[in-house]
This record gives sequence, structure tokens and C-alpha cells, in this order.
Amino acid sequence: MASKRENKNGWKSWGGILAFLALFGSKLKFLLPLLKLGKFGGTIWSMGLMIGAYAIIYPWSFAIGIVIMIFIHEMGHVLAAKRKGIPVSAPAFIPFLGALITMKKQPLNAQDEAYLAFGGPLLGTIGALGALGLGVMLESPALLSVAQVGFFLNLINLIPVHPLDGGRIVTAISRWLWVVGLIGGLIVILYLKAIIFLLFWGLFAWELYKKYVRKDKPKDMDSETTMVISTPEENFIDSGLPIPAEAHRRELPYIQSCDLKTHAEEIHVFYPGVGQIATLPFEHGLVNRVTLIETKNKHGMVVMKLLLSLVVYSENQSAMFQKEEYYEVPSRVRWMYGLSYLGLAAFLGWMMLVTFNQFPAPPLVG
Repeated sequence: MASKRENKNGWKSWGGILAFLALFGSKLKFLLPLLKLGKFGGTIWSMGLMIGAYAIIYPWSFAIGIVIMIFIHEMGHVLAAKRKGIPVSAPAFIPFLGALITMKKQPLNAQDEAYLAFGGPLLGTIGALGALGLGVMLESPALLSVAQVGFFLNLINLIPVHPLDGGRIVTAISRWLWVVGLIGGLIVILYLKAIIFLLFWGLFAWELYKKYVRKDKPKDMDSETTMVISTPEENFIDSGLPIPAEAHRRELPYIQSCDLKTHAEEIHVFYPGVGQIATLPFEHGLVNRVTLIETKNKHGMVVMKLLLSLVVYSENQSAMFQKEEYYEVPSRVRWMYGLSYLGLAAFLGWMMLVTFNQFPAPPLVG
């Protein structure tokens, strides 16, 4: 009888996982195009590696479910980034550490940073609720355990400790909440024995120490870089000027500007007597000098190689700290994020109590 019951529970667990995939697979189809922002092949391989690592300790059904929970959480960040027009990589999974996406461009302000951070725990909570509903409906022990862990992971990610989601969300509320994370976060992490999150707390504390105790001041660095521009040769002919010789060198006038709305920086290069010959995005630093070092005539285009002498920006060596303007968020938005943040944290805490009291997790034996 015991062996039949175990087999029955095993089939229910696998059936629950497959039902969960079928249900949320159709719901998440709209997210698949977002994976083009990164190499999805790497995501698949890292997911498989993570499932294999967890399966050494837990049953396969539970290992698959947990990785799906983490995937849904990360896709919440990807979706939020897509809505804000911020390119990101596909999720990369690291066994026993979690998963991450990398931003190819920093958010423009704390409000956008909070929006990106909020997407993960919000969609992750929906995923955990789906697992709970299917677990109850199918009487699947594996899915009930997956739901409980899903609620826990999304809740602990809301601790206001950078770079956890909570630490990024509170930048749009008040950076004083970092102090709550520094003290209260450590208590919670130690109480829950969440050793991995202790690593994040340590890095967070170290960054705060360097900024506010040791008061490190980053130094500007002189640097040089090259860029290639091209302009039609008619621009020189119409101006009555000869095209520069290949080895001709000279300094060129330029203007470096910043768009007040998008904060995108550009450099406008001019050639004396010809006028503006190029406008290119340039966010690497403050340019001091532009020198023409090489010229070639190719198919009616004058191709110029420029040497730029610049001072590399150094105010934001740590991604945790930005300029004060970055944190200027309207009061209405602060209240909105504050209430949403506290509401989601309270809901997740309540769901953990409900699930652990009404649906105690069965022992996970492989």
C-alpha cells in the first residue's frame, strides 16, 4: 500500500508540474520575443544546469518547479525593462545563487529603476499563486512546496538591500530605507539562515561603508579613444576645400551635448570651412580634444579616423550610487511605490503564513 501511495503522489507531482507548464506556457508566450534581447541558448543551458544541481538534493519535480519560479521572476524584470525601452540580456541561472539579467543601459532615474525592480517580485508572485492553485487542485505535494518557496523567494528579495529588488525599489521611495535593510535585513537573513542573501548584505554594507564612512572619492581618469566618421566628399567639393591627405593631422572643433529628456549624450564634430560632418552618441566621458589622425576616400565618402582625448566619468563607479538628480521623484510616485512595496511585502508574508499553516510542505525525498 505504501509503495502505491508513493507512486500516486509521484504521478500527481509530475502531473502538476506539466499542468503548470501548460497553463503558464500559454500565458507567457508573449514574453518569448523579449528573449531576443539576449542569447536564449545560454538561458536554456543554465536552466538545465540549475535543475540538475537542485536535483542532486531534491526530487526532479521540485527542482524543475523552483527553476520555473525563478524564470518567471526574472521575466518580470525583462518585461518591465522592455516597457521602459531598456535593453537587457536574457536570464542567466547560477546554481544555488539564483538568476540575473544584465542591463545594457542604466535607467534614467530612480523611478525607472524601481519599475524594473518591481517587475520581478510582482510577476513572481503571480507565478507562485498559479503553482499554489494547481497544487491544491491536483493535490500535488511538489507544487505546494514550489509555491511556498516561490512566496519566500519573492518576499526575501524585497528586503531593502542593494542589489536585491527591494534595495532598488526603495530608491524611488526613500534611501533612508537602506538603513532599515542594513539593520533589519541582517536580522531577517540570520533568522531565516539565508546564507546566500548574507553575501548580498555584506556587499551592500561594504558599499555604504566606503561611501559614508570612509568617504572614498573616485578620481577622474584621463583617457583616449578613437572613432571613425564619414561624410560625402561633395561636402568638401561644394566648400571649395581639398580632401585631407591620408596622414594629415589637425584638431577639429566639436560640441558635446546632452538631451535634457533622454539624458543621451552626443558629440557633434565640425571641419573648418565645411561645417558639421558627424553627430554620434558618446557617453564615455567629457571630451577635451578631437584630433583628425587619418583620412581615406572610399566610394565617394571621406572616412576620417579621430582621436578623442577625454576625462572618464567617475562619479558613479558603484552602480548603487547616482547623482542627486537621479533620485528626484515626484511625491505622488513616491507614495505609489511605497504603498505598492509595502502591500506586496504584506501579501507575500500573509501567503507564506497561509500556505505553511494550511498546506504544510511534505518532506522532500528524492
